[in-house]
Amino acid sequence: MYELLSFLSGVILAVMIQINGGLSGQFGAYHAALYVHIVGSVFAALLLLLKRQRISGAKGLPFWMYLGGVIGVLTTVFNNLAFSHISLTSIVALGLFGQLVLSYFIDRFGWFGMERRKDDLSIPCVLLSVVGIALMLDDPASGGWGYILISLGAGISVVMSRTVNAHLSAHIGALQGSLVNHLAGLPVCLLLALTIPEQTIQQPFRFWIWGGGILGVLIVVICNVTVPKIPAYRLTLFTLCGQLFCGILLDMLLGGALDQREFGAGLLVAAGIVSNQLLKVHRKKQAEREKAYRDRIARVEQAHRDAIYKRAQKK
Repeated sequence: MYELLSFLSGVILAVMIQINGGLSGQFGAYHAALYVHIVGSVFAALLLLLKRQRISGAKGLPFWMYLGGVIGVLTTVFNNLAFSHISLTSIVALGLFGQLVLSYFIDRFGWFGMERRKDDLSIPCVLLSVVGIALMLDDPASGGWGYILISLGAGISVVMSRTVNAHLSAHIGALQGSLVNHLAGLPVCLLLALTIPEQTIQQPFRFWIWGGGILGVLIVVICNVTVPKIPAYRLTLFTLCGQLFCGILLDMLLGGALDQREFGAGLLVAAGIVSNQLLKVHRKKQAEREKAYRDRIARVEQAHRDAIYKRAQKK
């Protein structure tokens, strides 16, 4: 169930990127980010009011739990910094690689207070995922290694943002956590929009380009539910798979050509997920067999002790 929710969040993310692209093309990336956060904050607040859920914080929580939205804005900043120096496919691939690397270490070492799940990953899953992402790379070094690190930082900030926000949501609820996420990022977006000049392009009003904030709320809510339930690496893979295949489908529906590299990357990541799921099933069956064997040995030993006890009583 949680894996399907993660896949769904990737599908919604792909649609949101397409919508926000239209908003950025008209108003600029930083102004678009500001408008997305405004729409998202209003939408989350309206949902809470419709549910008659009181908007309140939890006492005694550390300050860092409220910074998920601020960290999330860094993703936009990093991507914009790298955009004119390395190709878009390389930015996406490096960002995904950053997500996978941090997710792996979160699972293995329990970073950010998450549960350690070091036995959940298979080597074929990791290798197939990395090879799939490598397929998407052009020549990122041509833009300078600094921008490679910036693109990796964009992916890392995605995982950090959803992990921090999930900790907060565990105390105040998934929907209210989404509201706080958008409100926390709002001042940063406002500062960027006011300080960085951008060109506005006059275009007819298109209501659909304003829906990214609504989809953003849904994504954050889904992440708030799934992050504590499944390993970070598996969550990232399912989200990535949903994003890649939905992105390919949207490109084809909108008249674009099939991106063979993205399609191949999606297939390899999907193969990694399948291999990991098969390994999980195998491990589960093996654990069940071992448990059944231990239970059988325990019954035999108990029966043997009972027989010795009865013979001792007869004597």
